[in-house]
Amino acid sequence: MPGQQTTRYIYDSITTVAGQTTFNFFQTFAGKTDLQSNLTTNKLDSSESMVIKSIFVCGNITAGLSGHSNLNITVGNQVVLKDFNLAFNASNRGVSYDRLHSGYNTNDQIEIRLLTDIVIPPQVNFKATLELAEGTTLVSENLTLGLKGYGTIFSAGATF
Repeated sequence: MPGQQTTRYIYDSITTVAGQTTFNFFQTFAGKTDLQSNLTTNKLDSSESMVIKSIFVCGNITAGLSGHSNLNITVGNQVVLKDFNLAFNASNRGVSYDRLHSGYNTNDQIEIRLLTDIVIPPQVNFKATLELAEGTTLVSENLTLGLKGYGTIFSAGATF
């Protein structure tokens, strides 16, 4: 595909309500600032694509991220990551999935490097859903999901 090869990081943040356990990322963008999301729609432009190599989750939620959870990523109508439990990468109690680093000592940020790439093609809807086992979130806490990897962005080339 013609375009400029680049690294890519897309993210979306959610402000919690009390007791919230389900978080839907990349679905609602109205009223969000550039610090809360760097997208305005849940699909890439017709000249853009992305290969997800790593998933980053961080937040200041009371329960932390070390409890059991289910992360699902859907591209188009296909669930490409299903019921993925973040807990092993959330603290030093287990072995990280990728075995490239040990589990974090903090339970408010997690990075998971994927062994199998997830591809987001141009003009295809995508979303992510995170379900936490503990519903102890308070009002106005923050949870952010970031997808890191490689991509192709529009390159005007000699047309301008």
